[in-house]
Parts: sequence; structure tokens; C-alpha cells
Amino acid sequence: MAVFLNRRDPWVAEVKKGAIVRKILFVLVIAALFFATCKETSNSETVRLYPVVAEGKVGYVDHEGHIAIEPRFDRAVPFNEGLAAILVGVKWGYVDAEGNTVIEPQFDFAGSFSEGRADVRIGMRWGFIDKKGKVVIEPEYLATRGFSEGLAAVKTGDNWGCVDKKGNTVLEPVFKLPVTFKEGRGAFFDGEKWGYLDRSGDTLIPPRFSLVGVFSEGLAPVAYEGKWGYIDKQGSSVIEPQYDFAGPFTDGLAPVKIGDKWGFIDTTGRVSIEAKFDLAYVFFDELAAVRIGDIWGFINRSGEMVIEPQFAFPGQFSGGIAAVWLSPQERILIDKTGKVIWPREESD
Repeated sequence: MAVFLNRRDPWVAEVKKGAIVRKILFVLVIAALFFATCKETSNSETVRLYPVVAEGKVGYVDHEGHIAIEPRFDRAVPFNEGLAAILVGVKWGYVDAEGNTVIEPQFDFAGSFSEGRADVRIGMRWGFIDKKGKVVIEPEYLATRGFSEGLAAVKTGDNWGCVDKKGNTVLEPVFKLPVTFKEGRGAFFDGEKWGYLDRSGDTLIPPRFSLVGVFSEGLAPVAYEGKWGYIDKQGSSVIEPQYDFAGPFTDGLAPVKIGDKWGFIDTTGRVSIEAKFDLAYVFFDELAAVRIGDIWGFINRSGEMVIEPQFAFPGQFSGGIAAVWLSPQERILIDKTGKVIWPREESD
């Protein structure tokens, strides 16, 4: 039995038997830099529980590593908006923070809740449910993305469009790739270049970039003629294209690649943390994962290494806890000092 890195969400605990992982797909790094942003929920809905595997089943522990929900699931994802998707046998449902089943396992796949909606697959089609498990948008799409700023990307045929929370079509399915809105701007691909539009579908920034990221803190990373820089919401260049790669800003800092090394800049383009890492993630919970050689550690906003490089692959901190991998098969949970909270020592 082994616990594997899940490609859709690195926090997911998943049990597979008799399988061998040959390598970790570092394309996840790009996904983390561009599209993984912290999901904000109200305080009443924030659940600080973390999925773990014990004796072949998945349950949840608290921030000290104590079992909060007994392992009884075949797969489980982190809580969001007070609920977590769990797999029992071959069907997905949802539990609350007490471990009570609030939506019976009945779906062929289930996503996390976002803005009161979760995307679920019934048969080969995707739709959306509310927190009572009621289908509010019929499963008629080939693929979906979670809601962001009131809209969700949905795929019909070969193209993507957007619907609102009632399932009304807001953007017709004319886009080659899914459109996800952040800070009132949605990146779209016209088949050749990337640009940005508003919720009504009007083009705000004409397609002229080879690659783009989402807006964060008023800026978005964009690639133009082989180099990356940053634009504002009007499309004006704020930090001139000069980097070999660039990620989004979190708490005033963004990871950038200069030559063959990674560092961090502030929103003025000033280098805040020297480019000396082989790879770097964005900051989550005041810490950023960085790679030196083939192993990962974590730095603080001053660039100080607070958890020494020792991991095969990092997750992101949330509520002071991160999932990390000692090997492709061995997943553990650590706190912000690097202390292992799961699995717990026998004496604990």
C-alpha cells in the first residue's frame, strides 16, 4: 500500500495498492504558480482538518496530528466551506467537520465546494450541487471548473463557456480553454494568443501574450516575445518583460526565474529574495517552498531557510500545516517549524 501525490490537488490523500510511482510530474509547479490560490471562506466555515491514511483508509487529523475523523474512506480531499468530498467504494459524497455524512456517496466524482457550489460527475457528464446535495445545475457538461467570482467554466463540445450559479449561460462556449475569473478579469485563449475579458464577455485586454497568469493583487504575469513581466488591470506594463518565468503575487511577493535560478520580487519589480533556487513556489501561509538540487525546503518572507531542504516534493501550507513527500510514495504532514505531526510518534 502506498499514498500517492494526487494530480488535481496535492492535499488529497489517496490509497492505491500494488502501484509504483516512477516520477513526480513537475507540471504541478506551473499549476501552483498560475492557478492555485488560497480559497477564502468565512470563519464559521473554516475547518482545520487534514486528510491522512492509516491502515489502508483515509481519515482526518487536527493541527496536532490527533485523529479527528476516524479513517474509513477510500479517498478524501481537504475541507472547503465546511464540507469535504470523500470516496466510499466507487461513489463520492461529503462529510462535515464532525465526520457526519451530509451528502450520501452517489457521485462518480466530486469536487470541492466553492461559493456554495461543488462540481460533480454523474456518469460521464458534469454538473453542480448545493450544500444539501441538490443538483442545481444539471450534469450536461463534458468538463467543469469550480466557481470563482460567481462564474464557473463549463465545456460543451470542443469549447468552453461560463455559467452563473443558476446555470444560466453568461459566456457562450466559444473559448478554446477554460476561463477563470480573478479580480474581475478572465484570461482567454483565442487559438493563438492570450488576453483578458470581463464578466460580460467584453475584451478588456486584447490577445497579445503567448502565456498568462491570473490577476492577483492587481497584477498578472504575462509572457511576451519570450520574456515574462507584469501588467495591471488595464493591460499597461507595470514590470517590463525581463524574466524567464513568473508567478502570481501573494502578500506582495512573486516568484520569478532569472536565468536558471528562481527568486522573488515585490510589486515594484525590486528583487526581494535573491535568485538562488532551482525552483520556487508562491507564498502560502507566510512560507514558500523552494528547491535546491533535487530536494525541497521552505523559506520565510525574508528569504531565510526555516525548514531545511529534505523533501522529494512539497505541498502548500494552510492553517500552519503542510503535506510533503519524503518519496513519491511517502506523504507526511509537518508544521511551520518542520515538526512531523503525522504520522505521530508511538509515544504520542
